[in-house]
Amino acid sequence: MKTKKTKAGADATDKTKSNRGRKPAGRAKGAGTLQKHGRFYRAVWTVDGVTYRRSTGTAVKGDAELRLAEFVAPFQLKTDAANDAKTAKAAKRAGKTVAAAALAETAETRRKAAGRMLIPLSGAWDAFNPSPLRRSVSPGVNRIYESRWGVFLAWMEKNRPAVRGLADVDADTAAAFMRDIRAKSSPKTYNDYRALLSQVWRILDTPAGLDGFNPWRETKKLDGEEFEEHERRELTVDELMRLTRLLEGEWRVLFALGIYTGLRMGDCLALTWEKVNLDRLIPCGKMTLRGFIQCIPRKTRKRKTVVRIPLFPALHDILAEIPRSRRRGRILPGLAEDYARCTPPFCRRVKRFFEAAGIETQDETGRINPKTGTARKAVKVGFHSLRHTFVSLCENAGVPQSTVQAIVGHTNAAMTEHYFHVSDEALGVAVAALPDVFQGARPVAALPAPVVEVEAGSGPGMAENAQKVPKVPLRAREAVEAFKRACEALPDAGLSPADWREVEGILAAVEAKRRA
Repeated sequence: MKTKKTKAGADATDKTKSNRGRKPAGRAKGAGTLQKHGRFYRAVWTVDGVTYRRSTGTAVKGDAELRLAEFVAPFQLKTDAANDAKTAKAAKRAGKTVAAAALAETAETRRKAAGRMLIPLSGAWDAFNPSPLRRSVSPGVNRIYESRWGVFLAWMEKNRPAVRGLADVDADTAAAFMRDIRAKSSPKTYNDYRALLSQVWRILDTPAGLDGFNPWRETKKLDGEEFEEHERRELTVDELMRLTRLLEGEWRVLFALGIYTGLRMGDCLALTWEKVNLDRLIPCGKMTLRGFIQCIPRKTRKRKTVVRIPLFPALHDILAEIPRSRRRGRILPGLAEDYARCTPPFCRRVKRFFEAAGIETQDETGRINPKTGTARKAVKVGFHSLRHTFVSLCENAGVPQSTVQAIVGHTNAAMTEHYFHVSDEALGVAVAALPDVFQGARPVAALPAPVVEVEAGSGPGMAENAQKVPKVPLRAREAVEAFKRACEALPDAGLSPADWREVEGILAAVEAKRRA
């Protein structure tokens, strides 16, 4: 009896194992199955060769069956929609127009219903963001993308509250949203929204059951004339000379790099001394340039596009003024730290230099700010204008376009470089043809650029003559940091007690003015 019981128990166990995961009798093909996984049942189903597994979150078989049906339902709808679409095409070929139209409408309805259940609008970003198929971007850019997706969701909630799935967003809805974006944004921002949303629909096409449907492809991409009105302009030589007279310290180095290399502001701030060779000689016609910069701009890092830029004499002299003891790490450590800490205030400081030189930085557009009802303004001049200026100066000097592309690393230079190799001499001739806009400018070792004029305060050494009070930055912290950097640059200069009292008075006056 004992052996018999053991055998029966073993047989029962084997039977349980063999039945585990089998589809119960009567369940339709493709309806999935249940497996006991720990305490709870796990739903398992296969669609187009892909097996899905999800926990039902319950140990009650009846409830697990209901959860399984919910999981499988959108996939079944998607399959039914595909079958209806095929049948509709066959009916149309057979001349059954009415039946074909009815089947096509049913297929569309089922496809949208499947999309709403598979990936609703509210969950689309969570499905898109980690996808390995999407275009990789930096964390900062991805935060901008997520913010723009939030703008789209808010617009949908306000203007199309009944729409819940990606498949429900039709071409008319996409066009209406893009019209609103166009009314209050620049052409570039408009195109960025369009590209992002089109990418979301493309990446989620299969999991959301879209069947290739992408409403954003029907919207128009802005190019050509739309950009001409608000693109950044280049600066004249006279404007450059007015600007450079205001620059000192690291600001002077930053703007010199922008003017004579065409590098973007982020690349200038990220530039390290190991990328600079101040001693290399480059023959260019009747003269010889000294120094070279070789780096990979961030924007073309994926393609590993290397730019090689000979140093214009004025830029070489400015870099050479920096003591050798400080030629380690970043060329602009102070400004790079400020830029990384908080970019918008840094950009506003850059803007103030242009305004102080009498250069208009903004221009009104035809777009209206919906909050204020006033015309929006577009940036006409900024640090990126120096890149435009560099290209324009080279073109005006007769430098071949292929050479300019090799220097600035334009994205469309890849094919040019494939067929044409730009020699160092050609690059040197290009840079040597530029005008010197730093003639008579102040040395790098001087204190940073003045921002405001302050009157004499109550500090020591300030009451004698108010007109002799130097200009200093508005914020006392900036003044202290600037003065510290200047002292590090002049280790042999030394400061007397009277000098320190004068500095203390200046900073006290600035702080008093700021608090007032």
